[in-house]
Amino acid sequence: MALVRLYYKNVNEIVGNDDVGVLMLTNEDGTRQLSMVCDKHMVYQFRLRLSKAEIIDRLLPEVLWQVVVRNLDMRFQVVINDLIDGQYKTLLYMPDILQAIPMRASDAILLAQIADIPVFIEETLLLRQSVPHDEKSVAVSIPVNVITTDMLKKALEKAVNEENYEQASQLRDELQRRSKSESKA
Repeated sequence: MALVRLYYKNVNEIVGNDDVGVLMLTNEDGTRQLSMVCDKHMVYQFRLRLSKAEIIDRLLPEVLWQVVVRNLDMRFQVVINDLIDGQYKTLLYMPDILQAIPMRASDAILLAQIADIPVFIEETLLLRQSVPHDEKSVAVSIPVNVITTDMLKKALEKAVNEENYEQASQLRDELQRRSKSESKA
């Protein structure tokens, strides 16, 4: 499995939806951009760290990381290796002992920022999910397969109300695909 290193670019709120944000990551040469949906609490956590508030070093993730660093001589990596039902499958990987712990993707990216842990993604997944990165762009592309089912339902309703039937059809197809996938599980 070929891995590509990712770098945190920024976090933004989605206009018109106070409950959702988007984490943006880029590959090393900045040519590809991966967007990852997160909740408003995660947007707050990233912004808090970006503000460099004095309290940061006393927050739970930072304190726990200090405990880990002081008691373990071990390397860590974050590895994004799959996408299932709109959720990136992410691992906190310890290459020295060949063990991994599953994590929510946005939490793993936050930990990577706090602890300066490298983030990697499986290359074919990056190529499938990313879009070309344009530093000057103000818009963010989000693949429909990384949007939660509730968000898809709301987007479908909005597309129908706005008579955007092509988009509504794509959203309906994704909802049906997920429904079939859930019934098989």
